Amino acid sequence: MSKKLKLVFSLFIFLVSAQTFAQDREVTGQVLDESGMPIPGVSVYLKDTTIGTVTDFDGEFSLEISKDNAVLVFSYVGFQTKQIPVGDQSNIQVTLSSDVEDLQEVVVVGYGVQKRANLTGA
Repeated sequence: MSKKLKLVFSLFIFLVSAQTFAQDREVTGQVLDESGMPIPGVSVYLKDTTIGTVTDFDGEFSLEISKDNAVLVFSYVGFQTKQIPVGDQSNIQVTLSSDVEDLQEVVVVGYGVQKRANLTGA
C-alpha cells in the first residue's frame, strides 16, 4: 500500500471510530406547573452549553444530547429555575414551582422595567 492510501485509510478509520463514540441521543419530556397544567415556552437547555430548545403548546420538548453526565436546566418567568441530571433517562417529566415573590417587585413599562416603588400614577 502506498503512503497516501495508508494515510487516507487511517483517517477514515479515525473518523468512523470518532463518530461511534459521539453518539447523540434524544431526550424528550414535558414541563408542568404545580397544578399539572403544561407550560408552553419554557427554556430547556444543556447546562454550560448553548444547546437548547423551548417547550411547545403542550409543554413538551425534545433535545439531542451527547454527554452522559448531562444536566438539563428549565427556566421560565414566574417559576423557579430547576436543574435535572439526565443520567440514562430518555423521558423526563418536570414540575416547576411558582416564584411569585420576584414578580411582585417588578413592573413592565413599555420598553424597560422599573421597581413598583419608583412608579406613580395609573
